Amino acid sequence: MKDIVKIAIFAISVLALSPFAGFWIVGLVGGGLLLLPVVAAISKFLPKTWQHIENSLLAKTHFSPTA
Repeated sequence: MKDIVKIAIFAISVLALSPFAGFWIVGLVGGGLLLLPVVAAISKFLPKTWQHIENSLLAKTHFSPTA
């Protein structure tokens, strides 16, 4: 019986908090879609700046590209 109560409380809390999670997911996806044209413009018109940004990001993740 205690397990059923725990499951019910968890289900109710997930349902109650889902609008907040949806808000953040939509906001993050929207922000990413907003940044795509900005990043494309930087890489097109300022290739040296984009290369610097790319190198600094890759240095932080310790990933070395093969090309």
